[in-house]
Amino acid sequence: MRLRDLMLDTAPLRESRDFRAIFIARTVSLLGLGMAAVALSDQVYDLTESSFGVAVTTMTMSVAVLLGSLSGGVLADRMDRRRLIVLARSAAGLAFVGLAANAFADRPSVAVIYACVAWNGLATGVSVTTLMAVTPTLVRPAQLPAAGALISLTGQIGSIAAPFLGGVIIALWEPGWAYAVTAAATALTVVLLARVGPLPPRRGEKDEEGTTSPWAGFRFALRHPTVGGLLVLGAVTAMFSVPTVLFPELVAGRFGGDELVLGLLYTAPAAGAVVVSTTSGWLGGTRRPGVVLLGAAFLGGLATIGFGLSEALPVALAMLAVTGAAGVVYEVLEYSLAQHHTPDGLRGRITGVFNAEDTTGRILAGAEAAALARWFNPGGAAVVNGAVCAGVALLLAVSVPSLRRATLEKKPAEAGP
Repeated sequence: MRLRDLMLDTAPLRESRDFRAIFIARTVSLLGLGMAAVALSDQVYDLTESSFGVAVTTMTMSVAVLLGSLSGGVLADRMDRRRLIVLARSAAGLAFVGLAANAFADRPSVAVIYACVAWNGLATGVSVTTLMAVTPTLVRPAQLPAAGALISLTGQIGSIAAPFLGGVIIALWEPGWAYAVTAAATALTVVLLARVGPLPPRRGEKDEEGTTSPWAGFRFALRHPTVGGLLVLGAVTAMFSVPTVLFPELVAGRFGGDELVLGLLYTAPAAGAVVVSTTSGWLGGTRRPGVVLLGAAFLGGLATIGFGLSEALPVALAMLAVTGAAGVVYEVLEYSLAQHHTPDGLRGRITGVFNAEDTTGRILAGAEAAALARWFNPGGAAVVNGAVCAGVALLLAVSVPSLRRATLEKKPAEAGP
């Protein structure tokens, strides 16, 4: 394999004007959202003097994104997707304007913050679901892994750069300016997205594909073993991933209680993810994406076990980097296979189901990890989580042969088996 074959495939950006506009808009949007998240945590804690208040903010956002993802999936299969994304991002921009106005007020209101967060979560859930559903119509089928890798890279860069930028803005000025910058960034994304051509959903000939029922996506997933298998594995990996909520306890009890160490633990998975994203060119050429996906889930589980057992910090950081790297491979191929095997008339609802599943899993993951840590210890919780992920990947590899044999070479199946 040549070195050039390993590099990130940017062909979707070069060849598709609409994908390029959506990619830039997503990058700008994620940077703004990351800055706003830091400002929210800082402002809510200052106003409430309670970590519980910050937790309520996070939970409100998560529940709103969950509802937005499900409703957005239905809407994305009923109306022009470009128009829906523009409307959703415009609505999100209004939420940031409200947060900025509230922050600059003499007596900021916590209730206004929660209301704006809920409104933004709904809008974000709709826009993210629609954007992911529309991407396969903007690139060639063979470019789906490359498009998925590019989308994943924007998320990883945003998770590293945005909190830093948000912290700088808050340190120099105040949270209101972070919201104002995010509102301006959102306005820019609306302008970029408005330049994309109309993107109406394509209706299938079969009733299952053409119906606008919100339950059609669930029925399709239940009857299509590949998509159904991806949903099962996605639910497990979302809920039983690396228990980041236990990082502070692990640092205090195992790695010396240094805040710098805590930052390294949070950064290590993102670092591994960025490395793989920028060398993901090979994913587009793999002939057995189903096998590679299952292998990535299995490897991520083993690395999580290794992290739980690690007594030395360098080993723990290496294991976390591997989980991040494996996670990118899994994420890119899950997206590519799910979109490839789903008719366009159902892509909005299927994407909404996947996004809702991921959001729900992350909401439950913290409680699950905390419960396991009480029964065992933080390291033991990581070991159990990793064993569950690796075990389910092996189980699906044996029991769902269509997932193991799944490729990106054939046309999407017209219906379930």
